[in-house]
Amino acid sequence: MRWRHQAAARACALAAGVFALSACATPATYGPLGADNQPFGYRDHPNADGSHTIFIVADSAPSAHAFWDQRAREICGDTAYQKNIFRAQRPVVSTTGYAVNPYGGGGSYQQDVYGSFVLEGYLRCEAVVPPTASESMPEPTSGQNSAPEPNPTP
Repeated sequence: MRWRHQAAARACALAAGVFALSACATPATYGPLGADNQPFGYRDHPNADGSHTIFIVADSAPSAHAFWDQRAREICGDTAYQKNIFRAQRPVVSTTGYAVNPYGGGGSYQQDVYGSFVLEGYLRCEAVVPPTASESMPEPTSGQNSAPEPNPTP
């Protein structure tokens, strides 16, 4: 009987190790979603107001934010940009079932399965603003007066 418990424990440990390694086996790589059946990456589209909507799927929150910033730099180039993240989530699906115990009996169980991290938001590239009329006027030099002097009264 003791041998069965040890064998079961080893089998569970092996299964947990294989599951843990398989979760780390496919690192998130940057690219468009759906290209070469890639589960992680980005999708974006321009909006009518000149902004863009960026949708990211990644294996972790830091990867998702790095993908978002990388895509923003690709769209905006060297100009600064504003981001407005309106969705950041990791979906959870709860499943229930019934498992039979090999030692007799069984029971129901509930298990949570975590999905990939999702990040979605608006991107607005900041345009270079041309100088206004007051900013484009030349500054007076030291030899010139900026305002005429009043006429002295005789």
